[in-house]
Amino acid sequence: MKPIERGKVTLDAWRARGATRAEIEARQRRRLAEMLSFARRQSRFYKQHYADVPEGSDLTQYPPVTKSMLMEHFDDVVTDTAITKAEIDAFVADETKVGERYLGMYPVWTTSGTTGEPGIFVQDETAWTISDVLGDRWVVPAMVGISPLSKLVTQNLRIALIAVSGGHFAGAAGLEMMRRESVYGARRLRLFSPKSPIDDLISALNQYQPAILEGYSTVFVELARGQQDGRLDISPALVLPTAEPISETQKQMLRDSFDCVVRELYGATEFVPIAVECEHGNLHANIDWVVVEPVDENYQPIERGTPSDTVLITNLSNRVQPLVRYDLGDSITMYEERCPCGSAFPIMEVGGRQGDVLQFETDEGEAVPIFPLALSSVVEEVPGVHRTQIIRTAPTTLQVRFDVTPGATEEKVWKHIERELQSFLRTHGISRITVETASEPPQREKRSEKFRHVWSELEE
Repeated sequence: MKPIERGKVTLDAWRARGATRAEIEARQRRRLAEMLSFARRQSRFYKQHYADVPEGSDLTQYPPVTKSMLMEHFDDVVTDTAITKAEIDAFVADETKVGERYLGMYPVWTTSGTTGEPGIFVQDETAWTISDVLGDRWVVPAMVGISPLSKLVTQNLRIALIAVSGGHFAGAAGLEMMRRESVYGARRLRLFSPKSPIDDLISALNQYQPAILEGYSTVFVELARGQQDGRLDISPALVLPTAEPISETQKQMLRDSFDCVVRELYGATEFVPIAVECEHGNLHANIDWVVVEPVDENYQPIERGTPSDTVLITNLSNRVQPLVRYDLGDSITMYEERCPCGSAFPIMEVGGRQGDVLQFETDEGEAVPIFPLALSSVVEEVPGVHRTQIIRTAPTTLQVRFDVTPGATEEKVWKHIERELQSFLRTHGISRITVETASEPPQREKRSEKFRHVWSELEE
């Protein structure tokens, strides 16, 4: 994207923050019409998928799409014929290319996926710009006060991201791309792994002293406990919990522990900034750049104020890999009420994506937390694993459900899983855990049709 075009997109996004609902919806309608027309012309997949839908039809007349559908027809979905599934599979399999642009142009994010198979999502320059701007327009105004500005300056604008590495995941790969492409990024952005023992993570953050802390909600709650008992001593201006739901009580705990601004971010690899929290604690959906449709199990619209079975999103910024009425799998609730902050962007709530934090006892008798995304990623990174679920069935027992990719040997994959899990737990000082294989493969939840990754069957 040319600098003038980037500036135009950025300026419009900021102007929309103070727009009326009618003005916001007008932006959405215009971009939606342009996206539908473009997808039907330029994507072979959508041209066929919408063959029976008359031009100009209401969005609800367009059949939804799923991740598995888009991955199966990947070469026909993308609108740049230079992009092929075979070549992009090779690209994302190479960890040395994390943070590089595919074909020198396109950011590429992958996801292990709570709905089953991994997904690959290519971003164009507009989508990359929007992923930054939509978060900034809600968060930056909160930094205007004397205390936040003072902390930002004192901590030299350092940003710490706590996210799983080892692949082209949106958080880690996006951060690495910014580090590669800007002097600011190289100096002031750092990735921290939730797989690290909590004491090691605390020590590293004490040394780094971030001004902004972004990452997994479950990890932040544990860090807040460390701040309260004196093990952690940082003074961020801003904390951005994301990737997992977080309660208002937990957010207040973060505010009290770190004496800072806290803003929840709700997004997905497919569209990063779906909603951002305002100063009144409400998540506002960024509907000028994404269409959000809460629906029931039959993809029918539901009433406002009712939790959905799933949500369909239409990404209005990304034309290289269009996502139109894409089944994201999350349960959300949309509300009609206007927020006291004055914004006309609709309020929404999210539920259903958080795994359980498992508390184990070390060999020395100390209780330590093991975070769900860290634990599941250990298994997902084993070659040959297609999907997995990890269940705590007894105080010292983890049961692993898994299925394998075509050509992989289940017995060999299981031995690798068992070895990697035991090694991971030992790094946390936990050695008296039995890891056993389940008799059944991973199961979808009956209501949501999603795959939970980590949970405990104990009353903890």
